[in-house]
Amino acid sequence: MSLLDNYIESLEIGQGHGNQGLEHVQLGYVSTGFAQREEAIFQIDEVQFQIPSQLLDMVVSNNILVVLLDTFQLLTIDLDNPIQVKETQITRKQNEIKDVKLFLDPTGRHLIVATDGGENYYMYESWKQPKALSKLKGINITSVAWNKQSSLSSTSTFEVLIGTSSGAVYETWLEPNDDFFKKEEKYVQQIYTIEQYTPILGLYFEQFPVNAKKYVVIAITSTRIYQFIGTVGEPIEVRGDCSLFEPLFASFETLPKCHEIPGNLDYSQLHFFRRFHDLQQQSSAESFAWLTGSGIYHGTISFGSQDKNGSVISDPQLLQYPYLSEIIDSDMKMNKCPITFAFTEFHFILVYDDRVQSICRLNDQVVFEEILPHRVIGMAIDNIKRTFWIYTSLYIYEFCIQNEERDVWRIYLDKKQYNSALRYCKDPSQKDKVFKTQAKDYFQQKRFKMSAQIYANSTVPFEQVSLKFVDKTDALQVYLTNKLTHLTKQDRTQKIMITTWLTENYLSKMNELEDLASTAHCLPTPTEPTSLIPATESYFMEQMEETRDEFNAFLEANTANLHHSTIYELLKSHNRHGEYIFFATLVCDYDRVIEYWISEKKWRNALEVLNKQTNHDLFYKYSPILMEHEPHETVNVWMKQTNLNPRQLIPALLKYSRKSGELIGQNQAIRYLSNVVSSMNNTDPVIHNLLLSLYASQKTQDESALLTYLKNEGRDMHYQLDYALRLCTLHNRTQSSIHIYSQMGLYEEAVNLALKINDLELARINADKPEEPLRKYLWLRIAKHIICELKDTKNAIHFLNQSDVLKIEDILCYFPDFTVIDDLKEEICTTLEDYTISISNIRMDMKEAVKNSENIRYDLKELKNRFSIVNAADRCYCCDLVLFTSEFYIFPCQHAFHRDCLYEKISKVLPSRDIKRIRNIQDMITQATQETHEPSSPGLINSAKQVIFSTDAEDVSQVEKEKSKKQLKKLREELDDIICSECLLCGDAMIKSIDHPFVGEEEIDAGSDWFL
Repeated sequence: MSLLDNYIESLEIGQGHGNQGLEHVQLGYVSTGFAQREEAIFQIDEVQFQIPSQLLDMVVSNNILVVLLDTFQLLTIDLDNPIQVKETQITRKQNEIKDVKLFLDPTGRHLIVATDGGENYYMYESWKQPKALSKLKGINITSVAWNKQSSLSSTSTFEVLIGTSSGAVYETWLEPNDDFFKKEEKYVQQIYTIEQYTPILGLYFEQFPVNAKKYVVIAITSTRIYQFIGTVGEPIEVRGDCSLFEPLFASFETLPKCHEIPGNLDYSQLHFFRRFHDLQQQSSAESFAWLTGSGIYHGTISFGSQDKNGSVISDPQLLQYPYLSEIIDSDMKMNKCPITFAFTEFHFILVYDDRVQSICRLNDQVVFEEILPHRVIGMAIDNIKRTFWIYTSLYIYEFCIQNEERDVWRIYLDKKQYNSALRYCKDPSQKDKVFKTQAKDYFQQKRFKMSAQIYANSTVPFEQVSLKFVDKTDALQVYLTNKLTHLTKQDRTQKIMITTWLTENYLSKMNELEDLASTAHCLPTPTEPTSLIPATESYFMEQMEETRDEFNAFLEANTANLHHSTIYELLKSHNRHGEYIFFATLVCDYDRVIEYWISEKKWRNALEVLNKQTNHDLFYKYSPILMEHEPHETVNVWMKQTNLNPRQLIPALLKYSRKSGELIGQNQAIRYLSNVVSSMNNTDPVIHNLLLSLYASQKTQDESALLTYLKNEGRDMHYQLDYALRLCTLHNRTQSSIHIYSQMGLYEEAVNLALKINDLELARINADKPEEPLRKYLWLRIAKHIICELKDTKNAIHFLNQSDVLKIEDILCYFPDFTVIDDLKEEICTTLEDYTISISNIRMDMKEAVKNSENIRYDLKELKNRFSIVNAADRCYCCDLVLFTSEFYIFPCQHAFHRDCLYEKISKVLPSRDIKRIRNIQDMITQATQETHEPSSPGLINSAKQVIFSTDAEDVSQVEKEKSKKQLKKLREELDDIICSECLLCGDAMIKSIDHPFVGEEEIDAGSDWFL
């Protein structure tokens, strides 16, 4: 099927059975030129509803449609459920009524039926019969201004303004009541009269958005429009039944200024447009339109600080009615007024008695016209649902509007209102056409920067636009910058190319501005102002700073799109050091930043950057050169970084130490390593050995720092002792060598080295460290050195007094043979006295020991006579049988056990060694018992022996028996000592059995009987 076939089919669908008599004069759309099928914006569809009699009036609001028939019957249709039609008959007097009007509130629940005879009726949605408004009887209602505050949650209408044919304005409040005798009008009050006997054909009021008590009331006649601006009264809870708008109209003692448009119409209409028209979210009116004899007077509504003499109408215009052309005779033209009208955001809908026209509000062009087969009576407008219904005496048509703003963008484009055109574009192709036209227009106006910015949004080829602006650097810069923002993530290569080009342009511009600033003083001073741009050095420098800020912002925004190595080369080639550092810092390339500062020999700047890094490789890489030139600050930086590996910093420390001649207190390598060892608790032997070597190799005789370090290490030393000893020996650190000997346990070598330097105190300290007999030997070695080498007898005696291992007799052998005894007399006498006292103490100790031995023998003898009383009824604590049934033991705690029972229990807790010994003793007791009671062997030989050697045999047998009894007694005593060492219930055996279960393995079967 071709496109033409589709188009014809759509026309046939539009001219279905409901529109058979309609004639299309002009199609309601203009092709956008994008090769797509477009449906008509405006369409008139006949409603499939047969009206039973002549239709007089029709209103619709919130999808509730009410029709008044000439039989004074009301038909109420809910358009959400159009199948059900509610019929209501109005009971009226039999008098002639020429004109009837219906007024329906925005919620679609409150209906006023007004007749020209002054009989007015009120109908609520849930009622079956309307009621007469007695307080409004005799008033010919021509217009009603409903209150927007009325909602579906409330049954009342709130304050309502009513315009009459006599020019009077009434205010009322309708409250539906089921009580037949109670009036629905809460109050009715006349508040103003505009013109005597001049009908008020339209009435509207609106609250100011910023002031809840400030209102504007707009009223129209056939030729005039009035505005009343002022403050209303208090809420109904405060004012009672008084009028809300009375204070507002009371301020107008005379008629306010009005706008008059002459004409000969006896009817008129006033409509307002609001963007948000939903019942729950109604916004303030944005524009208005007034039907007059000369045309449609329309404009916008602006709420501000207007007073009573002000006006909320702004930018008013008058649209003259277009000529009507008949299809049958194109030469005959008529210019007449419509009977009713409506307007939307972009169109006026003019309804004549035989046709409908739509006029675009943007260009006043007729975009739709359709002739109807029947005479039109009027049009009902649903301002809540934005639907339009045209009706004749027998037919109802729906005027459908869809995609109204479809061609708005093109109209705005023709008017060069590009922003408005973009706002109403529906697809990218439409926007692209607007962008192309706008960019081309700006280029022709020489507004190159704006043109470049818009070209970036269009689909014009990149090469074509670039050539357009190749000699316009600033515009090209704008184009490239905006084009960059429209590229996607997949356009990686294009982004890199554009950002590189932009970088080159920025750098060239900065260089140019620097050149202009440097040569500004050479330019001649103009006698007359030839340019608005001052050619001064300060101006160029200011421009330079602005360009630099823009460039830095560009780098920050496009870090991910820049090719770093290329940007570095560009910055170097243009000699832009500041920007080089900024970019390197921006991309976190701190390696280049530090390298740059080092190349510039700005060591502190390099350290400042290094101090902020978390990459430890940078510390290891640049520390050698920084330590060489700024050792103190470098160490400060190191000490702040607690996660550095000191091993990796050894090259820097060694390089510094070889060139440094500073003392220990000023040596930065020692300062850092000391901090690592003491504060960071480093245990790496390499670090400790390095620190030790630095201490030992210092050019000073003072060993206090080295000794302090060695002593602080203590027993948990982390350096190598043999290496430390070699270092100290190499650098003649004698005291330190003595300390290391002591740490190694070589006390003799330590004492010898101390004696070698005649440091007796150090030798004495080391001599006290070992145990005997080495300790005494070392003290003798020191004494010998004092006596033989130093030949100082008095000092030897003083040394002897300091020792607790040497006596005078130990060192007498070292004194010369002809030593004067006077120096030793006191010490010798003291020694002899000490010996005498010692002998006396030993004699007393011996006497005490003999006495204690006699006491022990007596106690042992008494123990053999110890006894305990046992009753015949006493039982064993293990088997609960009478004790006297077998051998038993009784303890001092009066617990008694059979021997076998005690053995059985105690064997479970005794060590295996004791159990084995018990078994051996029992076997030996059994064997000894058998030998003691064994009878003599019968026989001749034995009889002969007894006869011949009777005396000797008896003696031998008696001796053997005595020996066996003693052995048997000894074994039983040993067995008792093992088994009866403690009571089974009071001793350690009971304590050790605390973790044993109450039910033993042998009792498990018996315990199972207790299970439930």
